Amino acid sequence: MAACNLPGTGRPDRHKVVLPEPAPPSARWIVNELSRAGARPDRCPAPTLSTLAVLDSDGQTRAEAFWLVDSVDACWAAIDHADNAGGSVGFEPIESMTVGQPLPSAGPLPGTEWYAVTAFHGRVADIRATGATDHVLGPVHSRTVDLGGGRLVTFASYGIRIPEQGESLTLHLCPPTGDCRDVSYPG
Repeated sequence: MAACNLPGTGRPDRHKVVLPEPAPPSARWIVNELSRAGARPDRCPAPTLSTLAVLDSDGQTRAEAFWLVDSVDACWAAIDHADNAGGSVGFEPIESMTVGQPLPSAGPLPGTEWYAVTAFHGRVADIRATGATDHVLGPVHSRTVDLGGGRLVTFASYGIRIPEQGESLTLHLCPPTGDCRDVSYPG
């Protein structure tokens, strides 16, 4: 499903999107973390509880979340304070998130946890991980957002335990119908 284009321009219609449910008060620590100077890319506005969508959280140690810049671009965060892992924060066109393969940033140590945020076109429920599921950390978490004009996108997060040095990991995220997304780890 492509974004609606502005007549005569070939560019997608860019407008603000309001999430129907704000993040719960327990997500304040995520907002505070991402509001610090230098905590996010310059193109990402600071999130608020009303703009943040939490996909998964484990107290104040780990969280995967996203917030929309507008109907075209999103910011995402995979925060992990366990073992000083840190995490990552990014800015990305929503369309890129629906086709790209999220990969760990350089240097994750074997045996450590790594979390990613990605997206699928449409309303997609029950996304599951297939392949080397012994490395998958729990279920895939998701939330569907209406970007306007009937354009739905489902944001999803998942976690893996990084395999041993040089070991690859074959993994796919699969909706109940349609094609699976390759999210294999190259090793």
